[in-house]
Amino acid sequence: MRRDADRRSPRRLGRLALRPALACVALLWLATAAGAATLRAVRQITTPLMTRVIVEFSEPVHYRLQRVSGHPDLGVPARVYVDFPGTEIAAGAVGQLDLREGPLLRLRATRPAAATTRLILDVPGLTDFGAFPMPDPFRLIIDVRGTPRTAPPRPAAAPPPPSPQPTAARQARGAARPSPPAAVPAPAAQRAMKIVLDPGHGGKDPGAIGVDGVAEKDVVLAIAQRLRARLAATPDVEVVLTRDSDVFLALEERTARANAEQADVFVSIHANASPNAGLSGVETYYLNNTNDRATIRLAEMENGLRSVTGNRQRERDVALILSDLIQSYKIQESVLLAEQVQRDLVTTLDTHRTPANNLGVKRGPFYVLVGAGMPCVLVEVAFLTHPVEGGRLAQPDYQDTIAEGLLRGIRRFVENARAAENL
Repeated sequence: MRRDADRRSPRRLGRLALRPALACVALLWLATAAGAATLRAVRQITTPLMTRVIVEFSEPVHYRLQRVSGHPDLGVPARVYVDFPGTEIAAGAVGQLDLREGPLLRLRATRPAAATTRLILDVPGLTDFGAFPMPDPFRLIIDVRGTPRTAPPRPAAAPPPPSPQPTAARQARGAARPSPPAAVPAPAAQRAMKIVLDPGHGGKDPGAIGVDGVAEKDVVLAIAQRLRARLAATPDVEVVLTRDSDVFLALEERTARANAEQADVFVSIHANASPNAGLSGVETYYLNNTNDRATIRLAEMENGLRSVTGNRQRERDVALILSDLIQSYKIQESVLLAEQVQRDLVTTLDTHRTPANNLGVKRGPFYVLVGAGMPCVLVEVAFLTHPVEGGRLAQPDYQDTIAEGLLRGIRRFVENARAAENL
């Protein structure tokens, strides 16, 4: 009974944070701050339908979310309050933020009580909101969704000057000419599908280190660049990389970029690692809760959690809160994408190389997939720590084979999605 109660509590709290209501409050926590934490910076990434606010602290903090309905007739927009008890604000960390686009109109900070910081987010067309934490350094990621605000209209262009009146001779010549045939409307162009590829890690974060010191960040970038070249040759497909060089990109910025691009598909590319050098194979993940210990350990590694393993309660809270932030209306599409990518990648490797170990499609609480507004998966293309597979990963021809397998899976998913649109 005690175990069931522990599992249900964070789940209920996470759901409250996402459900739109006239007034709802959610108290969430992952750690207890020892002394006052300092709010160090506030950043934002915005799209027409969603704004992501990133609040960075010096250490983990408690936080509380509250939605308050607005009064449009009185000019008062809907608001989301976020309270951080036991905190202080660094000088210049938060100024009033006025945004020209996206659902978030304004953000500001107040001090409603001693040692409490409150962020107020004005969202006139608020439809949904939620928050989740990120470690190292501790950040709270706040997503607000709503109806897009229209930009102020541009001044109308001056009308062209009137044409001079034609002479009688010109009128006669014009009347003698035959009328041009009526233009036949061109068929509507097929909408381009936008694919966002996310090479994992980068910059100061090398990811896993494998055979002969090969770094995950370098391998997955090379695979993503090869895959981009192949996808770019596919008709009516646009491809964007979240990073195209050895730069660090925070996990929360990756899906935010995909949302900003209004992508149709998001694929995060990674290479696996294990203390057991005998493990090899391919596995593909979609975002969801899991009790599988191996998956939780992998998620800790990819999420940048250094000291969670062994703390069962904290692991459970992280997984349950993240699970409730899943974009439920895209979960089935994400499963289909994961199945297609896994199947074609394994088949391609089997055809061109030693048969790959098919580890299957799995679910896991991966931060990089949280908040995506499109079908999204994380692919572990091979094990860097396997003596044979890890050595191959550094070879250009093997990277080509992996890129070809990913291409086939993504392209087949896109073709099926287009066929479904035309039904």
